[in-house]
Amino acid sequence: MDLPESASRVFCGRILSMVNTDDVNAIILAQKNMLDRFEKTNEMLLNFNNLSSARLQQMSERFLHHTRTLVEMKRDLDSIFRRIRTLKGKLARQHPEHIAPSTQGELLEGHLGG
Repeated sequence: MDLPESASRVFCGRILSMVNTDDVNAIILAQKNMLDRFEKTNEMLLNFNNLSSARLQQMSERFLHHTRTLVEMKRDLDSIFRRIRTLKGKLARQHPEHIAPSTQGELLEGHLGG
């Protein structure tokens, strides 16, 4: 039983003697430097994400406000154009002599269709 144990110890000892400690220390130092860089980069990305999230919230609120304004404006314009068509139709019926025949047909169609 001592033979395999001593053989494994000899083998491990030779493998360890092949490893250059300066190279291992250089690798460890490089890994620590990379870890520091990655931590700084991660922190910067977290800050960027937080700022982006806040900006997105602000822009979403503004977008919603502008969308509501546009919908309200469209509703108002539809109402105005409907009133204009109604008034044109009334004028066409009350004073047909002042309106050209082609325009009169369009006005009546627009009034009936709207």
